[in-house]
Amino acid sequence: MSDDLSRAWPILHSPEAAASGQTGFVFPPRRSLAPPARGAVASLLVFVALLFLTPEAHAVDISGRVINATTGKPVADQSVNLVALRGQMVPVRDTVTAADGSYRFVVAANPSERFLVQVPFRGVNYNKPAMLATGDRITVDIEVYETGARPEDIRVEAQTIVLEPRPDHMRINEYYALRNTSEPKRTYAPDEGSFRFTLPGLVGDLQVSAARATGMQLRQQPQETDQTNTYAINFPLYPGESEIQVSYVLPLSGSEMDLRLPLPHQTERRHLAAPRASVEVQGPGLKEIEQTQVPQARVYRIEGVKELNVKVKVNPAALEAAESASAQPAPGAPQEAESTVIIVPQPANRAQWYIVGLSLAVLLLGLFYLYSLPPAAAQAIHASARSSRAAK
Repeated sequence: MSDDLSRAWPILHSPEAAASGQTGFVFPPRRSLAPPARGAVASLLVFVALLFLTPEAHAVDISGRVINATTGKPVADQSVNLVALRGQMVPVRDTVTAADGSYRFVVAANPSERFLVQVPFRGVNYNKPAMLATGDRITVDIEVYETGARPEDIRVEAQTIVLEPRPDHMRINEYYALRNTSEPKRTYAPDEGSFRFTLPGLVGDLQVSAARATGMQLRQQPQETDQTNTYAINFPLYPGESEIQVSYVLPLSGSEMDLRLPLPHQTERRHLAAPRASVEVQGPGLKEIEQTQVPQARVYRIEGVKELNVKVKVNPAALEAAESASAQPAPGAPQEAESTVIIVPQPANRAQWYIVGLSLAVLLLGLFYLYSLPPAAAQAIHASARSSRAAK
């Protein structure tokens, strides 16, 4: 079911390298080479390899303004942090804004570097990525908000419950679409948590994540509350849209289960989705919707109930067939290693290997020439080099 309702974008890493052939010539018998000349060639080889294989760092100018979107005014003397994303968040620079809310960072970065600009304001961190583009100047303006939005300013616009059957358990995925409608615009971040959800009892593998409307999902740590089976997360809700995902597992013994889920949030849209071939759902308040967006799933509208109380029947044969089909790609379908998404290297990166190859070829020819010299000639070159240095 998760494969039917989600999308994956595997990245095609790089084309397969062509095999190199024989050089076509044989080195002459090795002769004595003056030690200083051999050391110079080796050092030069190492220098060229490091020069071309190491990504070149260049100065990047990251600047912008911090605006208080609640008042519409710039924020002066505000702390601004620049963080590098290198597997983990690494602090790089920090500064404070000027009277007009402006800030500026100048850092050395390679083309693959990723940065995040952070502004801690009124106890809430506001983050915005600084994406390196073709130029060396990046503008990152950040809007911050006063806190103090009220609970009634937060509206649950939609809830979707998705059932994912497995041979011995049922995974329940609950998706919430929230909107902060405060006017003037304020962030909702109370000490007791910004969003609460209720579980049907003891569950397994509880996972909670949250995201802004255009951001990535961030894992959240749910906290117990004074209400039974009710948990809260501390995810500041900015003005506008946010998304919450709650996922957990319930045991499945046999092919049937009675599913009872509390529905504490008032919302205009509430739906239930399940695989069409392997799951049958029956219960009060369900009305199937004719839809073509996801033909592999049955989608129901949930109306007029405060608790979802349904009987779920799982078809083991259809479930096994669906899992086998998802594990094996359909005939003619691209393999998982293939993709229509290709990372195209920058022209400088493509030319880099030709430059390195040409440089190494020139150095090898020079090394071949030095090795082929008679000992007397090598000593003469060495003596000439010493006399030249002495003359300087």
